[in-house]
Amino acid sequence: MKVLRKNEIVKMRQVEHTINEKHILELLDFPFLVSMLGTFQDSANVYFILEYIQGGELFSYLRRCVNLLITAQGHIKITDFGFAKIVHDVTWTLCGTPDYLAPEIIQSKGYGRAVDWWALGILIYEMVAGYPPFYHEEHMKLYENILACKPKFPQNFDPHCKDLVKRLLSADLTKRFGNLKGGVLDIKRHKWFAGVDWEKLQALEIPAPYIPPLKGDGDTSNFDSYPEDYEPYGATGPDPHRDKFKDF
Repeated sequence: MKVLRKNEIVKMRQVEHTINEKHILELLDFPFLVSMLGTFQDSANVYFILEYIQGGELFSYLRRCVNLLITAQGHIKITDFGFAKIVHDVTWTLCGTPDYLAPEIIQSKGYGRAVDWWALGILIYEMVAGYPPFYHEEHMKLYENILACKPKFPQNFDPHCKDLVKRLLSADLTKRFGNLKGGVLDIKRHKWFAGVDWEKLQALEIPAPYIPPLKGDGDTSNFDSYPEDYEPYGATGPDPHRDKFKDF
């Protein structure tokens, strides 16, 4: 259960993002995306009821937490669509994890779905190397590195993987894999993915390389524990923000 305080949502000006997240989750039905079972609200909070993904966060096993979870069977699930939006053509919103921002976002240009293929290149690099390609502690230096677009690869980096990452991390949209005439097939047919049966993968028929240790269906041991500070669930009484969440 994902619980968000109405006061905080309004204060942080995230009402539109929260409503978008609900509507987008209602549209999604894919084996590698976290499913939403329902939503409700009370006078203090809004609630998302999501399928429970027991394996914990993928980057707990690598470097840091991102929005990738692991199922009990070891398959990946993407979650947290708070900043998601439906883009039919072009958008100008500046948001996202700094390490994963494409050059056209940083340059405040209108951008489309090609930014997701750039982010895939960043993710592949980070999963292989253990750190993102343009990392810098200072955000301005990070953005300079992204705009320069000259990733350095460790010596042991697989050459086929290196070739794919370079093709995904292209500042030139007319050359970026995923954004070309062949679309996603250019990526699926790349030599680094040779031997992958994509239909079996989508059907969850390929055994995962890592199975998280679990003692039962209610096991939460793969998640870190955090102190909770929240309004009582099921709160009743005056709701000053009710009109802002009438579409929730």
